[in-house]
Amino acid sequence: MTRSIALCLAVFWIAAAARTAQDVSFLYLPPGYVAGKVPLGTGNYATALAADPDNDNFIYAAGMFAGANRIVHLDLRNGHRTSVFTCPTSVTVSGFAVLASDTLFVSDADHDRLYVLRDDHPKDGDFDDPEEVRELIKPILTNPGGDWTGTAVMIVRSRSNRLHLPAGTVLFQSEDGGMTQSEVLAVMNTWTGPSYQPPGKAFFSGFNYGGGLAMDSVGRLLVASSFYPNTGKVWICDDLNGDAFIGAGEANILVRRASSTTETAGLSALAIDAADRCYVAVGWGFGSTAQTDIQTFSIPDDPLHRTAPVTTFASLGSPYVSATVFNSTSRSFAPGTANGAVMVLVACDPMWGNLDYLLTLRPAGPTGVRQWRLY
Repeated sequence: MTRSIALCLAVFWIAAAARTAQDVSFLYLPPGYVAGKVPLGTGNYATALAADPDNDNFIYAAGMFAGANRIVHLDLRNGHRTSVFTCPTSVTVSGFAVLASDTLFVSDADHDRLYVLRDDHPKDGDFDDPEEVRELIKPILTNPGGDWTGTAVMIVRSRSNRLHLPAGTVLFQSEDGGMTQSEVLAVMNTWTGPSYQPPGKAFFSGFNYGGGLAMDSVGRLLVASSFYPNTGKVWICDDLNGDAFIGAGEANILVRRASSTTETAGLSALAIDAADRCYVAVGWGFGSTAQTDIQTFSIPDDPLHRTAPVTTFASLGSPYVSATVFNSTSRSFAPGTANGAVMVLVACDPMWGNLDYLLTLRPAGPTGVRQWRLY
């Protein structure tokens, strides 16, 4: 993302903060899906989401809650919230991931840092003691003085992966400079002595401004770039030689352009469902012209040498979606699926204002979440 675009977006957000948000609805829904909303409470809003690895009925949301920047544990069925972390004034959460209810990894947008939150003094369900929050590791700056902020955070959960990284490795996007200088950093040994893999280097680099991270079912990494330099792209990474580093010939641009629009707000909110179907958001416009298309694509055979055809999955009347998460990595998101996965989105209103609810999409039909209070 260029500085001029970032400044424009900042002006939009500041101008929108002093007025009442306008409602957002879906302009197009694919057959076999229904939309809903999860309330966040008056005056509250979310900016980032993370799945709950232990309970599909819940997710975690970061944003403004009860007048402070917090991370909350959110019940998707009724919007009930429990605060688990109140951010220090010096920390702004731009992305985070949950290893378990007692361990969170947080990317700080203001300082390009990765923090670990560990609930162990005692385990009381929150991280409100100072000793439970510590800086995990500082990023590598490829362009000191021109660094950008951290964005997406992801945890490698299984030893069976094509990145040859141990389970528990934390990946995060660090936007460390000008065009094509952003990085994916891999942090290992988070408790015994954090270190980079490879030592002193980025795990993958060469893109411009992060749009999200995801891992497919066989353990390959997908990296979204918001602008490169003027359109969003998605890479796939596969460590062929087993050296735990993405080198030459081990990455390919799967999506070279996610939309035929001008992509004013860039590509964002990469997510992947249980069937390895990928989703990204591409937004543009302002007011009556505001629209975001949720684009979808499947990973092709031989992904290091082929591109992925992109189609429009759904559209909504918002110029920007900052986060998308599935409540389950095992439930099917296919239309008509009983007890299917739910896609949860953070969108802004047509005038770039914050919404006091989350948007959802789920398979239609007799699902196990029919009783959820999605309205």
